[in-house]
Amino acid sequence: MNNLFSQRRQRHFMELLKYWRLVFNDHFVIALFFLFGALAYGYSQWLPQLNNHLWWSRWLLVLWFVLITQVGRLATLLKRPDPVFLLPQVKSISRYLKQATIYSMILGVLMMLTLAAIALPFALTTERLTRLDISLILITALITKVTWHWTARKAISIRWGAQRRRTVAEYWINPLIVWLVTWLVGPIWGLLVSVILLIAMTTYYRNVAIDWRLAVRAEQDRMFSIYRFFNLFTDVPSVQGNIKRRRWATGLIKILENDNHPWAYLYAHGFVRNTEVSSGLVTRLTIVGMLVVFFIPVNWLNTVIALLFIYLVATQLMPFYEQYQNNVFTHIYPVTHEVQVKDFQRLLNRVIIIEMLLIVIASIGRDLNWQRLGLNLVLGIAESYLLTKFYFQSRIKKITK
Repeated sequence: MNNLFSQRRQRHFMELLKYWRLVFNDHFVIALFFLFGALAYGYSQWLPQLNNHLWWSRWLLVLWFVLITQVGRLATLLKRPDPVFLLPQVKSISRYLKQATIYSMILGVLMMLTLAAIALPFALTTERLTRLDISLILITALITKVTWHWTARKAISIRWGAQRRRTVAEYWINPLIVWLVTWLVGPIWGLLVSVILLIAMTTYYRNVAIDWRLAVRAEQDRMFSIYRFFNLFTDVPSVQGNIKRRRWATGLIKILENDNHPWAYLYAHGFVRNTEVSSGLVTRLTIVGMLVVFFIPVNWLNTVIALLFIYLVATQLMPFYEQYQNNVFTHIYPVTHEVQVKDFQRLLNRVIIIEMLLIVIASIGRDLNWQRLGLNLVLGIAESYLLTKFYFQSRIKKITK
């Protein structure tokens, strides 16, 4: 069982690494670099404006710590055939699950402490915390996450697997109690409550027999959520989209397509209906870009981030040009290659303009800075023209060589 989990963990890591390489390409890494830099800069500029008499600061900290406790699920790495082939070794499977639990706890605790460290500057600004308080809070975060994983281990057992509502309540209520006591009473009391909950969890739910079907289904759900994230950036075979007509998109298709142009019709419908990238990815990037530029008060940084998101959407759309190259029927269209290029350029231009206008409008910010809005609009129009006129043409030449 020790070798089995080690082998599966290694294969699991290699599979994730394959997708991570596709997700974190050059353009996305550059975008993340600017995005997190802008968020960190805005965070540092926001903290000096706060004081230690805010009534909502402790409640915000409670909410943040309860949410980050849910990050990092139990990874059992069980497969669908396991209930058949591993059932004779039901006694030995406890060693396998022990390794899986320890592995998940290590990753979960690291993520928990990292996310907790993000909130500490805010807590130090709004609360009078000592070094001892910070140490107690971090230890409490570690213990709370370990308790959460014990709850997850109990959730795939025969005895407690059927009580799903109780388990879901424990996922949220136990951390909520700990962090309410920590931030409203004191860190030392929060640590005490977390220790009591951990002792009660490990004592009461010790030696629970695994429910194979429930455990396999839980692992499949966990991996599906990971694959759905990867599917935002690349094609994941295990994630298939559902075809469903959305009547509200009819107007959007009419804006994007062009009458009597088969390629314009195909690109417009493919962009809106594509289940892998295209409209879904563009929509998410646009919403994220709008939120980021809305909360960045620094004019030059706001402009840089707005232009960066416009460029990022354009680069994500470029591969869509080859979406139908493997379809043999598109090669018998009585349409020249130049018309196809112009139709795709028209689609790209309209999508970028719509995205650019939404981001530029959001860049007005909370302070209603009309001067920044005007500058971003001028630069956004110029960037959109350069992307569709020159950058796209250079990419097409590379593709058609």
